[in-house]
Amino acid sequence: MCYLDQKMKQVAEMLNNIQAEDSGNIIYDNIFSGSEIQDLAERINVNGDDTIVSLSLNGAQLYQNKKLDTWISIWILDNLSPNQRYQKKRVLPGTVIPGPNKPKITDSYLYRGLHHLSTLQRENNGAGLRMWDAATSKIINSRIILALSTADAVGITELDGCVGHHGACGC
Repeated sequence: MCYLDQKMKQVAEMLNNIQAEDSGNIIYDNIFSGSEIQDLAERINVNGDDTIVSLSLNGAQLYQNKKLDTWISIWILDNLSPNQRYQKKRVLPGTVIPGPNKPKITDSYLYRGLHHLSTLQRENNGAGLRMWDAATSKIINSRIILALSTADAVGITELDGCVGHHGACGC
């Protein structure tokens, strides 16, 4: 979980050392590499104790010859390094929405997970969730921050409410 702090310091140092003509040489190897997340970190004062999460929603056809839509949402702990972050044992299941048709109101299925996230964000009057840090042997306050909500082309319309690629004015 210390990867966040290490990477944010590394990227901040790299951005401070880069001159305008070298801006094309930036290596974007992680979500923490971009200026957007760096600006957010500076604006809300993200530190190494905070927990950054992402939500991902995707539809899946479970059988080759059957039209059966199943939708799955997962939570990803972005504090872990990329080679650990996407391992099966570290990806947290959020919601499984059974078929046979796609859900009419996806928000009703995602509500519980987002409500729980909101509750964690308000824990301890917004100071963060109190937890034990075994590396430092002390109690820390960890704010839970939603960095990304991702989906494929079909699933993103379920997350953001846009018309999608089949509409008259597709996204």
